[in-house]
Amino acid sequence: MLAIGAAIVGYLVGSAPTAEWLGRLAGVDLRREGSMNPGANNALRLGGQRLAAAVLAIEMAKGAIAVVAGAALAGGLGAVLAGVGAVTGNVFNMYYRFQGGKGLGISAGVLTAIWPTVLAPVLVVILIAVLITRSSGGAAIVAIVAFNVMAVLWATLEWPMAWGIDATGQLLLLSLGIGAVLWNRHWPDSPFSRQHRLSHQEPA
Repeated sequence: MLAIGAAIVGYLVGSAPTAEWLGRLAGVDLRREGSMNPGANNALRLGGQRLAAAVLAIEMAKGAIAVVAGAALAGGLGAVLAGVGAVTGNVFNMYYRFQGGKGLGISAGVLTAIWPTVLAPVLVVILIAVLITRSSGGAAIVAIVAFNVMAVLWATLEWPMAWGIDATGQLLLLSLGIGAVLWNRHWPDSPFSRQHRLSHQEPA
């Protein structure tokens, strides 16, 4: 029951519409302007670097807070479930009819709190993927695959994790859970999807 409570707490933390609140303080409406996505990228477009940095910092903090709260409730499993819950709350936000952000900032916060050693390699993969695909969606898909490959490697070698997290089952639950949520959000916008290719075909 405590593990379920950790997942619920994570979802509630992740779904808090902090990006929209920050945008309104800066005089912009991230839900109605630009890409209409309440995230750091749209904040950069509409409000500049300071707003984007604030949105990203708060999203990362939410991910970390969810993990700490989950660990306090149910140890390593609670940390994992709260982390996945936080990303789910951000992407499938109950305040926005389950249409929320892209989940990348809050995922970075979750990884910072649970598995900081993987964050830098994933960021390098994202940068390389952006340069190759010229697509944030494509970069996200590549990063998800890389993240899960690293999780399998880590579990195989049984390297230690924070919060008493089991380096096999619980770590793979984290990577597959976050990966599934982000995949659902980013696949349609990636250059690998048929939907994206059809929408970008030039008329005959």
